[in-house]
Amino acid sequence: MEEIVRRDIMETLEQAVFSLKEADAFRVKELSNTVIHNASIFQDEDSLSVAVLLYALSKTMERGRIDLAGISQIIARAKSALQTFNIDEFRLANKMALRKISETDSRLKLFVNSVIEQAQLRKGSRICMHGVSVARTASILGISRWELMQYLGRTGFHEDMPETVNSASRLALAMKVFGA
Repeated sequence: MEEIVRRDIMETLEQAVFSLKEADAFRVKELSNTVIHNASIFQDEDSLSVAVLLYALSKTMERGRIDLAGISQIIARAKSALQTFNIDEFRLANKMALRKISETDSRLKLFVNSVIEQAQLRKGSRICMHGVSVARTASILGISRWELMQYLGRTGFHEDMPETVNSASRLALAMKVFGA
């Protein structure tokens, strides 16, 4: 696990424990979105598993069917394991938390698919921002063009493009450079 990913997951888990004490499902879901962003950048399984955990946890909290104190202890254990660089213990705690959620809510597989889809779409938008076509990006990631285009439409990144120089200014610059 890369150091930047480890530190980011530790910080996220710390915020998650606090949000669990406050029973703030919305904040837990926001934390999931943050980790999904990292999962799409670094393509690591630990970020993805934490994103799934937090998303599933937020959905289960919305339905009011989870022992927040118990799950909070497991997440604190995962954070402690990362602090001591014990990656295996972190992964074990993460699995325990997911198992506890799946015992409470049978829709865990749907949550996993949702998080993976969100990560793919975010990664796709980043690739498109670097100039790769929507069709090519969708093909690389194994998603449909329409899904990616729908996500890109919501991000509004195309509206942030710098303005181009008009043709008269480009012509004037070319004439100046080439002395014409």
